[in-house]
Amino acid sequence: MTTEQRVRAILELGITALCCTPTYALRLAEAAEELGLPLADSALRAVICAGEPGASIPATRELIERSFGARVYDHSGMTELGPTGFGCAAGGGLHLVQSEFIFEVSADGELIATNLGRWGSPLVRYRTGDRVRLTEAPCPCGSQFAKLEGGILGRVDDMFTLRGVNLYPSQVEEIVRRHPEVDEFLLELRTVRQMDEVTLLFEIVVPAPGLDERLAVELRQALSARIECREVPAGTLPRSELKSKRLRRVAG
Repeated sequence: MTTEQRVRAILELGITALCCTPTYALRLAEAAEELGLPLADSALRAVICAGEPGASIPATRELIERSFGARVYDHSGMTELGPTGFGCAAGGGLHLVQSEFIFEVSADGELIATNLGRWGSPLVRYRTGDRVRLTEAPCPCGSQFAKLEGGILGRVDDMFTLRGVNLYPSQVEEIVRRHPEVDEFLLELRTVRQMDEVTLLFEIVVPAPGLDERLAVELRQALSARIECREVPAGTLPRSELKSKRLRRVAG
């Protein structure tokens, strides 16, 4: 089924719940706008996002909710382990399902899990590859489970270092998605004279003079790192129906 067919199915079948990656939710919204279809007026009440960071990033979550006219819920899990976390009703992250797993967090922030109920496929201290920030503090929602603040913050193998600062694509996304003019973006990482350089490539949906300079300033202030920002023509950057790749390593 193509993206257009999925958009039409949501409207024609009166679908009330959708589960996909945050990136693909935005791709569906983009396709609906191109087709002139009123996705925000559909019967959808819930969009469950998993597979990558995004649904716990405020700007991204708000963009999806506005595009679909539905509530967005974050969710975490993987084929090897099954569902590991659910979106906090009070917002701001994920609660871990501690009744089914023993969770640990390594020194570098990676979530490690041991499942308790999968007899046919037991995993002991499984490295998930997800970078997290865990808190045991009482949560306003009333859940007794530990909470991952901000949800899944990124993949450990997605980390890049810029002038001694460790960064993740999700940190950049949190800033980029505050600008509704931005449609799609990608980070290019290259090595120039033994130094890493990063360029933010972005597409826009409406004219936004000076946006490249504003983004560069905001990124520098928030992340303490200099990232070149450059607008590219619409349709230049790749779209994904699965998990997005926000970081691309290129030759210097």
